[in-house]
Amino acid sequence: MGVRFRVEMADLEEDTIGDTVGLYRRIRLSKDVDSKKLWSVLVHEWVHAVLSVNGVGSVVSAEVEEIIAQSMEHGIEELMRQIGPQLLEAYQE
Repeated sequence: MGVRFRVEMADLEEDTIGDTVGLYRRIRLSKDVDSKKLWSVLVHEWVHAVLSVNGVGSVVSAEVEEIIAQSMEHGIEELMRQIGPQLLEAYQE
């Protein structure tokens, strides 16, 4: 949607592995997150960023937004598992 978000590794609160601040166009990922989990956290926070930019975040509750982000995170991960290798192959040709 043409809006850039800065992604940075940060020291976050104890139980927080990622957060998105739409107003500041910033996604922060915990420095402590396991490298295998990093992709999931980034996708999840990216969904929050998209919801912020398109205004959905301002018309739904935080709980509903979190459900949307979790659902999309799992859906995008599954999509990438199924067609990701073929997409990468197609772009390398």
